[in-house]
Amino acid sequence: MSRHILETARRELISAGLVQHSTEFCRAWLGKSECYLRTLRIQNIDPSADALSTFASKLRYYAERLEQTGESNHLALARLLRKHQKLSEGALDQKARHKWMQPERMGL
Repeated sequence: MSRHILETARRELISAGLVQHSTEFCRAWLGKSECYLRTLRIQNIDPSADALSTFASKLRYYAERLEQTGESNHLALARLLRKHQKLSEGALDQKARHKWMQPERMGL
C-alpha cells in the first residue's frame, strides 16, 4: 500500500515539474539509492519507515516555504506537497502501529 503512495507521489511531482525523474525522486526526496522504487516493486515490499519519514519531512519543509510566498502557483504546489505529506505520514503511522500493536509489545 505505501509503495503505491510513493509511486503516485513520484508521478505527480514529476508532472508538477518538482522532480525530473525517478532517480532524482529516490535520491533527493527519499534519501535512498536511485533504484529504490524499482527494488520495492521487484521484491514486492513496502518502503522503509526511514524513506517515508524523510519524504514527509521534505514535503513539509517545502510546503511551508511555498505557503510563505502567498503566490497562487506556489500555493497550488504547496497543496500538492501537503497532500503527499499527509499520505506519507499516514503510511508511516500505519507501519508503526503494525509493529507495536503486536500482543507481545502491547504490555497485555
